[in-house]
Amino acid sequence: MATEQSALLPSQRLRVAYLLTLAGGYLDAYTYFERGGVFANAQTGNIVKLGIALAHGERDTYLLFLLPIGAFALGLLSALALTDLLEARGSRLKRRSVLALEIIGLAIVSLIPLEGQYNTLANCIVSYVAALQYETFSSFHGYAIVTTMSTGNLRKFIDALYAGVVHRDTAKLRQALVFLSIIVTFTMGAFLGALGTDLWDRAAVMPAIACLALAIVVITILRRRNLGAAER
Repeated sequence: MATEQSALLPSQRLRVAYLLTLAGGYLDAYTYFERGGVFANAQTGNIVKLGIALAHGERDTYLLFLLPIGAFALGLLSALALTDLLEARGSRLKRRSVLALEIIGLAIVSLIPLEGQYNTLANCIVSYVAALQYETFSSFHGYAIVTTMSTGNLRKFIDALYAGVVHRDTAKLRQALVFLSIIVTFTMGAFLGALGTDLWDRAAVMPAIACLALAIVVITILRRRNLGAAER
């Protein structure tokens, strides 16, 4: 296990995954309850709502869902471009740079009023930073884990649980426990997000910022620890 852990990048450790997943669940609850019923992290809900609005001819609501979808797509493109740029320069700050961008974006969201068109702007920013996270952080502990939504994680949990129980594969059972813990963490994030919106209104986004900032600290500490071990 020690060898497996040392082979992982600091940003691929499970403790980082838990922090990002907690923030992911929190932000989905925040935008849904505080910013007009939009799911800013996972775009499936927005695509469904857009289709329903189109079917009912609700033209006034088209942009409420279409713009966050576009912002998410732009975030994916930005993450790819940023990766190419930083890798070309040999930078080791790619993932921490993405987290810093997320923090800046969410800090702006905390200043945006809770009303009408301003909510759409806030949702677009959250969708954009969620896409940055989704594209940049895709592997933890050797598993393909998603920190901004749960559908894929749920499928992988069931797949691993089935293989572990039916085929008596202990490695698969361990994998199932990892995915279950990620799903529980996302749920806890949504729970805290619902509570936070009741307490702090638009500033309720701040705990998600704290999770991302802590992830930067954890990655930095782990990287320095790895460098120190290499020098010894």
